[in-house]
Amino acid sequence: MTEHERRMYPDVSDILARKREGRRAMARLSFGEKIARMEALRERLAPLKRARDARRAARAAKAVRGGEGA
Repeated sequence: MTEHERRMYPDVSDILARKREGRRAMARLSFGEKIARMEALRERLAPLKRARDARRAARAAKAVRGGEGA
């Protein structure tokens, strides 16, 4: 028996079924409801994007300061 034949994979059919139902539920929403969900996601992501931008700015400032002293 080869390694591939002995390998056991978990049953993910329930996960796939939930994903399929979620896609169908999203498809049933009105355009306005879909837009509202996207706006809510944007609001939830805003603090993460601000933190990312601050890290990038700090990294860029550090690179500029490091380049001046060399």
